Amino acid sequence: MIGLDSLSLPTLSADLQAMVRSAYGALMAVTLLAALPHWRRYFLGERWGGYTESGALTDAVQNPFVMPVILAIWLAASLSLVLGREVLVAATINLAFCYYFFNRLRWKSVSRGMGAPGFIALWLGAAVFLLELTTRYAPAVRELVLLTLRVDFGAIMLSAGLYKLAAGYRRRNGMELGMTNPEWGYWAGYWKTWPSDHALFRFLNEMAWGTEVVCGTLMLFPATAAYGGAGILLSFIFIATQIRLGFLCEMVIVCCLLFFAPGTLVDQWAVQAVQLIGAQPAVVAEPIAAIESSLTLALWVYLVCLPLVRVGMFYNQLKHRGWPAPVQRALDAYANVFGLILWRVFTADVVNFFVRVWEQPQSGARKLLSEFRRTGPWRFSQVAECIALTSVFTTLKYYPSNRALFEARLLRYARTIPTMAGSTLVFEWVSMSATTTSFDYVPVAEFAVNVEAKSVRETALSSQVNVRGAAPFSPVHEGLRPGSYAPRR
Repeated sequence: MIGLDSLSLPTLSADLQAMVRSAYGALMAVTLLAALPHWRRYFLGERWGGYTESGALTDAVQNPFVMPVILAIWLAASLSLVLGREVLVAATINLAFCYYFFNRLRWKSVSRGMGAPGFIALWLGAAVFLLELTTRYAPAVRELVLLTLRVDFGAIMLSAGLYKLAAGYRRRNGMELGMTNPEWGYWAGYWKTWPSDHALFRFLNEMAWGTEVVCGTLMLFPATAAYGGAGILLSFIFIATQIRLGFLCEMVIVCCLLFFAPGTLVDQWAVQAVQLIGAQPAVVAEPIAAIESSLTLALWVYLVCLPLVRVGMFYNQLKHRGWPAPVQRALDAYANVFGLILWRVFTADVVNFFVRVWEQPQSGARKLLSEFRRTGPWRFSQVAECIALTSVFTTLKYYPSNRALFEARLLRYARTIPTMAGSTLVFEWVSMSATTTSFDYVPVAEFAVNVEAKSVRETALSSQVNVRGAAPFSPVHEGLRPGSYAPRR
């Protein structure tokens, strides 16, 4: 195989691979089960009251007749991964559905492909598929697949840490905003009483960006990969206790298992776990030369292009400059096909505000609809719902001059909220205001939506914050279009 014999490539035991596959399948199954009470919003097109904009493919796939069948097949595939039955077929089906709903719909749905949880679910689904495929039909390429996965995941963590550094994590614009924001923080009522410059918040901010940068770098090299994996794994155990992220943290922890070599303590635990749950390691079949050669070439091309694409996106975002038009189009197309993004989760532009949703009847007092309960089946306890609501209003920051895009997304979201006849929906934009002693929730603007009239009326409540302005120290600028980090010309 081309150049592989001369390289020191990482290895993964069959038992740990089986553990990763089964754990991922279980997490996908519970993710789908948690989404079922809300499936019409998450998975249907706007023609049927869902979050995805209408189109030929959307209307053909995301309708009340086809989607229940897709969800049933998807859930069955997830359970097959857990049980180790027809694994490659199940991994292929799961990857196809993850790619469509979590990547292709990222720029077409109000829910943004379920944001970071969807992004990691797709990444781990691709990892499981590639490892199972190569174990069976291209064993000579399996270690190259593992190297590619480690480098790719390390690059995700490294870029996330660098973006946090650029977005103000060292300047009191980081973890404290998410932890005190009732939409995202499990214990917001407690943390909001702490001063914004408390030593604990400063420590957590330094740890957040520093851990991702250091561990992401360690992940890039086989000799230090396990240390990087362990660091990210431990950090996401803590994050899971604080922040509403669905099953994102658990999936990241499973991703980190790919960084532990055979014979390590984590690998030994995996052997015991696999025996306990009865998960079967992949069975090696007859190698197929065409798969080995084509996959080897594709992986090397991907590894060569990866740093170029990530540097290109950072140049767009931090320098506020685009590349020459042909280069920019190629960069955007490549990044969107492979789902490459700058992971901006939990930076200030996303968490320095939240939105209260009110129903205003023709007469009488308003009724609060958006109660952010800590957990449970309720609408605003779901991370996908919080992502959808927040993404509608980050449109004001990312595309401030594109009023039509914002109103289209807001109206599509508002149509999914049942109200009494004649009522108006009021979306109250609330700023996270840090003081020397605590955090205050300051209403800054209201957006009254009349769904029947398709109208949006904006009312300013405070001049303290510009709802269309980027957070302090943020590198956010008006984008060229959804799916590109290039600035608007």
